[in-house]
Parts: sequence; C-alpha cells; structure tokens
Amino acid sequence: MSVAPVCPRCGEELVVRPGSTAQAWCHLHGAVTPLHHTLVIAHDAITAVTADARVPAWVPDPMPNGWSLTGLAWGGEPGARAIVVDTAGPAPLGGSAELVLVAEEPGTGVGCGYAGLPGLDPGEVISGQNSVDVKAAGQRAPLWAVPTTDDRAAFVGEAYGVWLWLVMWPMNAAWLLAEQLELLDLRERVYPDLPLGPPSEHLLPGK
Repeated sequence: MSVAPVCPRCGEELVVRPGSTAQAWCHLHGAVTPLHHTLVIAHDAITAVTADARVPAWVPDPMPNGWSLTGLAWGGEPGARAIVVDTAGPAPLGGSAELVLVAEEPGTGVGCGYAGLPGLDPGEVISGQNSVDVKAAGQRAPLWAVPTTDDRAAFVGEAYGVWLWLVMWPMNAAWLLAEQLELLDLRERVYPDLPLGPPSEHLLPGK
C-alpha cells in the first residue's frame, strides 16, 4: 500500500503538483523529487518498484543472521531515480540495529537526507583514502565515511554509475562492515525466501 509522498531530504509530507508524479513541493526545500513508500513490504511490491527502476535496489546477500527487509521507498515514478531498502536485525555488539541502503542518481538528495547532511550530493566527502568497501553485484565498491550525527554511521560511494549510501543506527552498527558485505541488486533477482519484517524506525529521512 503506497501512502502520501514525502520530501527526500526531510521526510515531511509533500504537495504534489497537479498532473505530475515527477516533481513536488516541500515547504523547506522547494521543488523536490517525491519519495514514495509502502506501509507493508511484500515481494510483489518489490518487483513492481524495481521492474522499471533506473537505479539498483541493494540488499545484503546473504542477509545477516536474524535480519529482514523492513521497508522500501523510491524517488520518482515511473522509473525510480532513487531506491531505498530498509533492513533491521540484531546489532553486532548487542541490541537492535537498522541499515538503510540508498542508490540514487546525482541531484536527488535522498542519501543526504538519511545521513543528515545539507545539500543534494556528498560533494567533498569523497576524497582521500576510502574507509571500507563492499561488493555490489560482485564488483568492489569503495565507501567513504560521512560526518554525521552521533546516533548513526554513514558511508557513501558509487556503484553502477550512481551514488551508493549505507546509513546505520546506532553508530556502532558500522561493525556490520568489519567483514566485507555483499550486496544483491533486487532488479536482477527477488528470491522467494527473502525475509520480510515490520516497518522500522528510520524508513523515511529525517526520522
């Protein structure tokens, strides 16, 4: 079930311009690409969103033990320019954790919204030596640590020619990257036993 679109930068509900699903108005950020999401995640919803998406829909493969996919959001339709996959499960150091994976075309501002950064793109964050790397569809993708608030950890790089963001709550959930994480693009395969769970706290930016 799709609900009212929100701003990709702050998560506030938008006013969608009549006759347009590609652009909407945020009272804080002006004209933005609307971010759509579902209240309940299902395999058929994943398939519908990814069928004509212009960017990957990344998910850990295999999913960490006890983790599940808990949310899906996408910017722009048809042909999503940004896709957010929300996952949650046990934290490496105890307690619970959440990992949001974002793939987006430059200029959409979705990843910055989750990382708590101003602007639309990471800019000068990507410089010098990378902090960690993941494997995205079998290819090495270097990631750089992003300065953010002390309740989360954020990393950004590139894969498939678009931005790749990993944002984690709490900050120590970054230990998920102590061993190289492998990512699957759900445009290629939505496996039937992909574990699904209830919506998590940070499905939308600004939460």
